[in-house]
Amino acid sequence: MTVKIQKADRSTCDCGTNREDESARKVVKYSTWGMIAMGLVGISATPVDVYYVCRKCKQPFGRLSKEERKSNS
Repeated sequence: MTVKIQKADRSTCDCGTNREDESARKVVKYSTWGMIAMGLVGISATPVDVYYVCRKCKQPFGRLSKEERKSNS
């Protein structure tokens, strides 16, 4: 069984930007119910996915694991 690594799972993008670089933009995605809870009620929600996008080449990279998402929130 081979596991295909997606671009979002890599630690850097093609041009070499990493998480700590100023060219990296953090993208946080929430579930529909999470967005409703945050918008209407003001309850904080746990993100479904967190990754970074390079501002230069627009490629996603550096997806955070579930453990990293929990420790960052």
